[in-house]
Amino acid sequence: MGGSIVRLLRLDHFEPDRIVTSNIVRPKTLAILRGILCTYSLIVVVSLWATASSATTYLSFFTNLTYLGLTFYLMCTTLWSIGYLRQPSHERAQWLKNRSPWWGRIHWLLYSTVVTFHFIVPVVFWTLLSNGGIRSALGNWQNISVHALDGAFAIFELVFNRHMLEPIHSFVVAGVMVLYMLLTFVVHATEDRWVYPFLDWDQGAICAAYYIGIAIGLFVVFFVLLFLHRFRNNRLAEMCARVNHDQYLESLQHRDLPDIEKAGSQ
Repeated sequence: MGGSIVRLLRLDHFEPDRIVTSNIVRPKTLAILRGILCTYSLIVVVSLWATASSATTYLSFFTNLTYLGLTFYLMCTTLWSIGYLRQPSHERAQWLKNRSPWWGRIHWLLYSTVVTFHFIVPVVFWTLLSNGGIRSALGNWQNISVHALDGAFAIFELVFNRHMLEPIHSFVVAGVMVLYMLLTFVVHATEDRWVYPFLDWDQGAICAAYYIGIAIGLFVVFFVLLFLHRFRNNRLAEMCARVNHDQYLESLQHRDLPDIEKAGSQ
């Protein structure tokens, strides 16, 4: 059963060195930059928890849940990088192979959700939810952190990491969104409120349009990102080889560099 799921989701294509390396900066630089973002996001999460009226209210908002996902992703990548950098250069590839493959596979799926949702959240918030209300200085900082800087963090990952996206993972991302939608119905049934106004079915047909539009937008964003990831890795493969010249990257040998070499030989 587990093997079937792995093959269905193409998790057997997971290449662990993509987590800890970049096409344009050294692994240590990438680890430092991610560590800074991770520290910042942890501070934001703590402040949100401290000022939330209740845990259930906090966890009912998609923004908060996805920001927790972003923070967990940054924490995991930073820890992976620390472990990777502690090894001698010639032992790093083997160290990655000795890790449990499931940690990397789950990390890969988590990244698929993080990079997709954090391009969608700022757009949905600033177009549908932001009302320009007056907030405290703390509230403004929290608002910008979870509805704007999260998008900047996603752009950072898009530029600096070497991850790939698989088309089948779009259904995992959509599945997470469906689970959240089900959660909003549970919240409405138990607390008689809609987490977000545009989810309220009393609005009639416009509400259905919101649901459909967000679903379509999710797949559009995912496949645009899929193309950008592949384009980036192919274009920067030679630079990646130079930046990481002192360590063996299995992913570079198998997928990225051959495309460049073929293009150069035509």
